[in-house]
Parts: sequence; structure tokens; C-alpha cells
Amino acid sequence: MFDAIKSTPAKICLGISALVTLVYSLNFMLWADCYVIGGEGCFTLMSNETVAGMISYGNGGPETAFNGALMFGVFVSTGIILNEGAKGMWKIMIPGIIGFSVMTAVIWMYWGDLDSSETPKYVVPVTTLIYAAGYYFLKAEDEVDDGMSDFKMGVNIQDKPALAALGLLAVMGAYYCLRAIAMPADTVESFEIGTATPEMLDLGLGAPSEVTVAVGGSLFLIYWIWIMITIMDGAKGKWAIIHPGIFFLLASLINSYVSLVDNVGAEVHRPVSDQLTMDSLTGPLALLLVLFAYYRLRDEGIEDGMPWNGEPMTPNFFNIMVISWGLGLGLMFTANIMM
Repeated sequence: MFDAIKSTPAKICLGISALVTLVYSLNFMLWADCYVIGGEGCFTLMSNETVAGMISYGNGGPETAFNGALMFGVFVSTGIILNEGAKGMWKIMIPGIIGFSVMTAVIWMYWGDLDSSETPKYVVPVTTLIYAAGYYFLKAEDEVDDGMSDFKMGVNIQDKPALAALGLLAVMGAYYCLRAIAMPADTVESFEIGTATPEMLDLGLGAPSEVTVAVGGSLFLIYWIWIMITIMDGAKGKWAIIHPGIFFLLASLINSYVSLVDNVGAEVHRPVSDQLTMDSLTGPLALLLVLFAYYRLRDEGIEDGMPWNGEPMTPNFFNIMVISWGLGLGLMFTANIMM
């Protein structure tokens, strides 16, 4: 398994990183509402170890689910390296190391008086070190830095409509990252949730903590750097950093709308704020922009070197894979809600 990686220590490090991000992403995407209420009367792989009356009880369920989707895309990126090889994958790993490092910093900066489980304060830095160690071990035999010396700052996307789409995504991403990481309190206030009722807290609909918001910003920073690398270095071979973003957006969008359908007519819900409305529109727009740019950039070689289990992948096969993933995620989220 994972024969595409030559370095055994690298396999171990990346395997651990992939497992951690997979477990957290599934737990948050599927059971965030249960996670934030300490697993009381419901199923969750792990909980924040709170009970009613604690500061952290019932807060930030939807934002935790969004963070899970972000982690899912990071898991996909690590899976690409493990399955298809690490040559030239600095473009995946350096942004990942930066994002994980920022996440470590914001968790400790904004934790404050939260009374939930402190496990993330230690899991994140340890996982960051393991991921960075994997990158180090890939340098010798697996040529992870191949092509990095040729990277030059500039704008190297030739297709103007694709460049416009990526540019808009970059602006949107920069705004979200800066606000979430540097000003998480302002982001929390923009939700206009106010004092949550006990019924809202029992459903995980209380306002998110600054930590939850800042963690989302640090994870999104990885995707923003991937977009900037594509714009500055050109589209050739950048499938490896665009695919994780596509799958993250698919997971986030499908999860959000399945949950929305499930909550139609519900008596307990959050206030419909301008921020909530904007977030609901931003997700579909981002997915449309990234898919539009991706298909426009096929002529510029975005799919060059794109394999599947070591064999060249045809464009039509990728189309089928995206549709299959979308259907699979939809079934998974729907089954989870029905159960």
C-alpha cells in the first residue's frame, strides 16, 4: 500500500496525518451538532466534553461542520501524495505546513476561558510536526521539491476568464482568512446570534467561539495559498492543488443544503442575518468559479501528469469521479440525518 512513496518514515508520517484529518473531518461533518454538546444522548466519535451550563456547550455546530469540510479537503490532498507520489508536491505540503502552523498559533491565542476539552490544543501542534517531518523525509528519495526552484512570482495564467475567476476567488479567500484569523470576534458578532436559548444550545446552534472561527480561517488559508500558487506559477500540473478544493466545496455545499432541507419548518433555528445569507450564497459561487476556471485551464495543462493509481487519468474519468463523489457525499449526509 502507498507504493508511490519510497521513504518509509514519510509514509508513516503522512499516514498518521491523513488518519487524524480523516477522523476529525468525518466527526465534524457528520456529528458536529453532537460534538459541541458533549455527545449527550447522541452519537459522535469524539466530543468537546461539555455539559449544559458550561461556556462551550452547544456553541458553533454549523461552523464546526464547515471546518470538517475544510479538513476533508486537506485529507484528500494527503491522499493524493500517498497514492500518486510526492514528486513536485511541495505545492501541496508547504501551504499545508503554513496553515497547520497558523492553526496551532490561533488555538493557543484565542482559547481564553473556554471550558471544552483541550485535546485540540495538543493534537494540532503534534500533527503539524508530524506533517512537517513527512515533508522533510520526502526530500531525499521522493523529490518533493521538484520544480520549486523554477517558481517565480508573477501572473502566469493566460486564459483571461479563468484568471478572472481565480482572481475573484483569491480576493474572497483573502478577505475570509484575514477576518477569521485576525478578527474572529468581529466574525462572531456578524452572525447576530445574541444570547442563544437553551433549545438552540441543545441543537448546537449557539454562537461559535473565536477559536472555531480562527481555525476555519487557518484551514482556508491553505486553499488560498493553493489558488495563489496556481495564479503565479501557471496552471500546468496544478490538478493536485485544485482537486482538494473542489472536493472541500462539494462536501461543504452538499452538507449545508442537506441540513437546510432537514431544518425546513423547524421551530428552533438561528436568526437569518446578512452574514448567514452571504455565506449561503458564497459557497455555490465559489464552487462555480473553481470549476469554471478548472475546465477553462485544461488547454493550459492543468491536468498534465494527472494519474489514477499510477495510470494516466482521462478528462472524462475525472468528470465521472466528481459526479460520483458528489452523489456519494449526498447519500452519506442524507443517511446520517435520517439515522
